[in-house]
Amino acid sequence: MNDTLDLWIQRVTLAAMVALAATLLAVGVVLYASDSEAQEPAAAATQGVP
Repeated sequence: MNDTLDLWIQRVTLAAMVALAATLLAVGVVLYASDSEAQEPAAAATQGVP
């Protein structure tokens, strides 16, 4: 293989890995935020119960 193709493959692979990491981070933030919002009303609703 020539060096130009190897360099192109390395750049595409790096870009794909960075995009995957960013996507996983975004999904984690969304899931963490939705989990936090889901627990807030339940905690507030049970505070008035004796």
